[in-house]
Order: sequence, then structure tokens, then C-alpha cells
Amino acid sequence: MNSRSLSVAFVVLVVLGAIPFWLTPDTRTATVPFEQTKETGLPDHVVREADSSDLILPKAEVYYSQYRYVVGYYGVTSLVAALQTQQTEAFGPPSRVYVSDFSGIDLTLSDTGHLRAPQTAPTKWVDARDAYFVVGSNATIPTRDTTIVPFSDRADAVSFTERYGGEVQQWGGAQQASIGRLGRSSSEWHQVVGQRQDRANATVETAERLRNRPVSTVVGRDASTLTDAVEQAPANTTIHVPAGTYRVDDLRIEKPLTIRGVGRNATRIVGDGNGSVITADAPQTAITDLMITGVGENRSGRDRSVNVPVNDSAWNYDIWKVHGYGDAAVVFDTAGESLVSSVRINTTSNGIISRSSPNVSVTNLTLYGTKEWDDGFIGVVALGGRAVVQDSSFHGGKVGVYAHESNGVVVRNASMEGMMIGVFDFYGIRTMVTNSTIEDTWNAVYVEHRSYGSVIAGNHLRNSRNGVLVAGQANYIAENVLVHNRNGMTVRGEFSRYEHNVIAYNVRGVRTMSFFPTNRVTENDILANGRPVEIDEFNVQHVWSGNYWRGAPGLDADGDGRLSRSYRATGAVDSRITDVPGTPTLAESPAVTFLRELQEIVPGLRSGGVVDDQPRSRPASPDVVRRVTETYDGVGQHSDPDPWDFSD
Repeated sequence: MNSRSLSVAFVVLVVLGAIPFWLTPDTRTATVPFEQTKETGLPDHVVREADSSDLILPKAEVYYSQYRYVVGYYGVTSLVAALQTQQTEAFGPPSRVYVSDFSGIDLTLSDTGHLRAPQTAPTKWVDARDAYFVVGSNATIPTRDTTIVPFSDRADAVSFTERYGGEVQQWGGAQQASIGRLGRSSSEWHQVVGQRQDRANATVETAERLRNRPVSTVVGRDASTLTDAVEQAPANTTIHVPAGTYRVDDLRIEKPLTIRGVGRNATRIVGDGNGSVITADAPQTAITDLMITGVGENRSGRDRSVNVPVNDSAWNYDIWKVHGYGDAAVVFDTAGESLVSSVRINTTSNGIISRSSPNVSVTNLTLYGTKEWDDGFIGVVALGGRAVVQDSSFHGGKVGVYAHESNGVVVRNASMEGMMIGVFDFYGIRTMVTNSTIEDTWNAVYVEHRSYGSVIAGNHLRNSRNGVLVAGQANYIAENVLVHNRNGMTVRGEFSRYEHNVIAYNVRGVRTMSFFPTNRVTENDILANGRPVEIDEFNVQHVWSGNYWRGAPGLDADGDGRLSRSYRATGAVDSRITDVPGTPTLAESPAVTFLRELQEIVPGLRSGGVVDDQPRSRPASPDVVRRVTETYDGVGQHSDPDPWDFSD
């Protein structure tokens, strides 16, 4: 048999062997329990609200032809947006789609337009091809301006439109609904970042005006103590606190006031070490130009009897109680538009706690916590309200900035070191961390998987266990420098964009932890890491495009800045290019080339892992790469001379 016949026989054998992997699944397949699907679509706090109330979320279950898991979508709108956004190559086309069936269920709308149903309503499903969808009605679900409502009976769908508007479509029409794509382009994200910066500027500008209130009371001249001054000063005036030490016992501010010292090394407010030092429940309270010490040692409100603004049976009750009611230097409670500026805080518990106080500004704060992270707690806590933290430094403690159920917390131009987590977004939305340096932590920036719409951009994240770990949906991670970490950047979540990051001298450059191959990873520079990428055990292929991988094999034959072959960053051959002699030659061998080309044709032969289909031949950010390679060397975490280190 000649060589051509052998090649043909080999191809036939391989293709036949692959057939079981690319046949359409059994069309008799029915739904599975929703909790057994890979769930996506809406933030977790919305799902939890639906589980404990009459809020109803239309659901969908999808079997994709080239994806091993059943995907469960909260919101048929979420499914349609995903189908309009994701590339077919990521999952293959849907082979079977089931949606909630609301026929026979008494649906209503709340005052806010949210879809409601009796909590006793049964869970029913219908094949999407047999369903009727109401599109464009007045019905909404949280975080979505519109929702698609499915029925198995057309008459029920028509009845719904008569009450709440919209039109009835079958599945083909519903898929074309104008509901907005998931994720954003690079230019759209730049616009979002600009808008958020402008909003933060306006918030800080408004708060800084509190510095200019007229002085009504001088401590030591008009009042013998700071407590007396707070009691007698008229609202919307300034209490001037000269240089010196002022001892207080649970100072309460119940009217809009500014307390202004003469410098954080000159004016010192000292608590009695039992409880919080200053508590304000009046909006537009300002604390400026002074030092605060003597904070109580009770880090958490876990064992306290306090009035938490959520039901004690609610899923988030313990979160609020633990993180919002410990001792702190400053507590804002329903005290929106307040300010802490040019203040130094020494604390073994918390620095600033903001509870239900929107648009709080923290500027030029210097906070010293504990050298051992498990001896302290949190620098700034934002619970249930937007906050801006800028031009501030955090040393030690457990967490630098913690955001929970907060929409639009901004951390910028900050420095943090020697703690467990620098910035921790837990069930927040639209958090933004920019132009900050965070080092010597477990997680420099951690955005939990129930969050969405976060921006992590322009930061220097180094010498930590994890540089940036962002989960959730529709996030933007860009222009960060990640060096000397165990894991530089973790790609997680869905429909997020990772671009123009420089990832160097980490044990693992990038770690991929997503079940869903829907993230866009492009124009990043990945070099001099122990391993370029590591992927978790689930066998999903993530196709990235246009990243620079130093040492990747291939030539830029046509001068377009791209290599002539794809780069399989987690493949057995390509991942060892830089550390195993002879690997570059093997990568270009006819056998490897043939197998790679065959895998592009036959889906069943494709392995999981990371593939860059258009790797760059030159860095995307050459100036940054040059500065990094001139400044750093050696893989992994390094010791430094300061005392602020994270240790586990």
C-alpha cells in the first residue's frame, strides 16, 4: 500500500472514530433538574430573591451540539442575548431548547414591572419550538429592562399581551428580539470607563465642598471637648479641632457637620478602645485632616444585637451583620454624600464602615491595620451604597476595600499591601478598580462570581497568590501589569473582555476557570511565566485571539503581525516551547501539523484547553513589556524589605 493510501486510511479511521462525538444528541432528551445544569444569566442576588418571594424568572435549558454540559439560563432574555452574542464555534448550534411554560399560571406585574407568580406555581417546561413567546411587553425582571415570557398555549400568550402589551412570536421570531448583546466591545468599554470616572469625579467634587463650611465652633475655645462641640455646633458648619489629642467615647454625629483638624500628624482623636470611635447617621458628614486611633477590637457584628436593614431570615442577613456592625474608626449609617479626607487611621478591626450611605467619598486616607491578616478585618466597607475610594493607602489587615450589594464602588489611585484581599467585590455590581498598586496579598483583586459589570483596569498587581480573579458576567479587565504572582490573571465568568494586560514572571501566567467559552481574551502580552496557561479539569475549548506569547513557534510570513499557525497554550507541545529542548522543532513537524489541521475539521477530535487562533508576532504593548523586563526577573513571588507581607 502506497503512502497516499495509508494517509487516506488513517484519515477515514480517525474520522470514523470521532463520529460518536459530533452526532446530534438524542432528540428524545428531556429537561434535567435545573440545579444540575451549568447555571448562568442573572446575578445571584436576583436568583436568591426569586427563590424566597413571588418574583418569577423565566428559565431555559439548552443542549448544545458541541458542549458537554446542559446550560441553564435564568431569563429567556439571557438565552436570546447569549445566542446573539456568542460565536457558534464556542458551543456548536443548539440541538434542543426547553423554556418555562407559564400557561395556566396567574402571572402579574409588580409596581416596578417585575414578573410575579404565586410561590405555589408548578415548574413546567415546553420545547421552544412548540412555545409562544411574548416579546416587548411591560414585564421586566431585575437587571433586565425587558423579559421574554413563554407559554405552551397561544391563547394564554395573547391574553398576557392584552393585559401587559407586547406581541406573540414563535421561537424563530423571539431569537431576533432587540434586547441588547451580552458583553461590550473595546470601544464601548472605554466609554463606560470614562462615564464612571466622570461620575466618581462628580461625587468627590460634591463631597469636597463640605470642607468649605463656615467654622462655627473651635474645640478648646468655644467648647471644652469635641463631644460638647458636636452637640452645640449648628448644622452645616465646621468644627475646628486644633493640634492635640482629643479623647472621645462613642462620638455620635446626628446632624450634617464637618470635623476638621489641622493635619493627620497633629490632630489626634482617640477612642476608648471599646466600640466605634465616630458614628454618623446624618448625610453630608465630613471628617478631615486628623488621625483616629483607639478603635475597639470587635471586628465583626456576628455576636451583637443590632438592627440590620434586612430580614433576619434573608440570605444576606449574616453578611450585613458580620461586615457592617463591627467596631470602626468611622461609621456612616444612612449618611449619604459624606466625606473622609486626609485622615490616618490605626485599627485592629475596621477603618470605615458605610451602611446604606450612597455616594460616600474617601480620599487621601492612610490606614494601618494588623501585620497578620487574621488579626484584623477591613479597611473600607461599602454596604448597599456607591462609594469612591481614591488616593489612599492601606497596610495590613484582612481586606483593603470590601463592597457588598453596592452599585458602582470606585477604587482608584490606591495602594494596598500585606493583606488577604486588596479589593473584594462580593455580590456587588459595576465595581471599578483603576490605576492602583496592590501587592503582597492572597488575592490582589477578587470579584466574586455573583457580581457583574466590573472594570479592573490600569493596575499594577504583584507578588501575590492571585493577581486578578474576576468572575461574574460582562466584566472588563484591561491594561493591568501582573508580575511575580503565583497566578497572574484568572479568566473566569462569562462574556467578559480581557485585553492589553501584561502578564510576566508569574508561576502561572493565566489560569482559566470558566465552564463557558464566551470570554474575549485578546491583545495581551504573556511572557516569562513558569507556565503560560493552566486550565481547570473541565474539558472545554477556549478560543482566544491575537495575544502575544513569547517563544510561540511560527513565522510572520506576510508581515501582518500575526504568526502563521495557531498557538495551543495548554497543549502538550506548545505549552513546553520555552523549557523543553527540541519542542520548537516538534511543534513544526508534519505529524503535529497534520493532526492540528484535522482537529479543525473534526470537532470530535478537539481537545479542551486554550487555543489562540491568531497569535501576535510582536507585543501588543511594547513599551510596557520593555519596562517590565528591565525592572523584573525571576518567576514567582519575591521577598521585599517592608514588614507588610501576606502569609498563610
